[in-house]
Amino acid sequence: MPKCTNCGFIFRYDKCPRCGTPAPQSGIKNAPAAPPPLAQKTDENKSELNQFFEIVCSITTTSDVDSVLKKVGSAAEKLTLTMASSIMLLDDDGKNLYFKVASGDKGTILTKLKVPVGEGIAGWVAANKQPLIIQDVSVDARFTGKIDSESGFKTKSILCVPLIANDELVGVAEVLNKIDGSNFTENDKAILTSLSNFAAVAIVNAKNISGQQNFFANVFEILTTAFEANDKRFSGHCFKVAQLSTAIARELNITGSHYKDIYYAAVLHDVGFIAEPEYSILEHSSNRVHPIKGYEMIKNINLLKSAAGLIKYHHLMYDGSGFPAEGLKKEAIPVGSRIISLVEAVEDMRFSVYPEEKIRQTVESQKGIKFDPVIADIYLKISE
Repeated sequence: MPKCTNCGFIFRYDKCPRCGTPAPQSGIKNAPAAPPPLAQKTDENKSELNQFFEIVCSITTTSDVDSVLKKVGSAAEKLTLTMASSIMLLDDDGKNLYFKVASGDKGTILTKLKVPVGEGIAGWVAANKQPLIIQDVSVDARFTGKIDSESGFKTKSILCVPLIANDELVGVAEVLNKIDGSNFTENDKAILTSLSNFAAVAIVNAKNISGQQNFFANVFEILTTAFEANDKRFSGHCFKVAQLSTAIARELNITGSHYKDIYYAAVLHDVGFIAEPEYSILEHSSNRVHPIKGYEMIKNINLLKSAAGLIKYHHLMYDGSGFPAEGLKKEAIPVGSRIISLVEAVEDMRFSVYPEEKIRQTVESQKGIKFDPVIADIYLKISE
């Protein structure tokens, strides 16, 4: 099937049904005739299988549920030849649906809206856990038009199916308006149902991963509280380092797994002291062993592999001074380590009862020397 040279839509007509661009010509004289219907159907089946395979790979290789759901929505539009799609999830209290992903120019507007279960087409599907095809919404009393009025999209026909995992409703998926004006078919419903099953798996997997990460985060915080308990004056140090480190990370637009790595590393940056009981944790700025010990302790834990490297270099200064002395300096030092290095220095000064203005002056004077200048400027901005 040709691919539109304007919008990239794959279609089987003489012009793109989405934007009207004529089908590209092969440029070869005496080109062979179009394939017979059976061959064309085979090509369509291959396209569907490729879409499904891509989504399955996404589900098994990423915990980024938004990315997977966007692929599901895009595949649903292409395979059902529709103008728009959306995926709505059930909120925690089970009373409302909210838009998780929605295509089109007004998609971001929809993500701010909620639909009560039982209200409208999507609400009916959620309440009854049954798929629904409506060829003309203007004659169906369940269609409220509220979403259209907010988004500016004109819904003519709709196919909506429930997202169900382990017999529990997760949300609903819908596609709107066949591009060629035809009716939705049972094949369309089967395609969207299959894609929705993938989406439900992705959502459940993401929730499980999130729950596990929250569990481990709580364990890590309990662990740091335990080794801080050796000296009450040090209580809360690791939590404070984590708070300020993640605040700086957000200013740097660090997100996803990299953000989590910085959080884990900040919470556990002094965990190496557990293996060095003869040292006082108050000596963390001079003890050259604990960063390596901490790295060794957690490097083989899958969740913490990347965070382990940040812990290893959290006492390495921007100019390469500090420890461990491995020749790294400036941008060669992991950004998470550069953040934690500055933050721990700030917290040490606070522990020593430096006035905030003195701390700011010290950070300013060490920009480009001990501290990454960009990170130092961010600290100075957010600490005003």
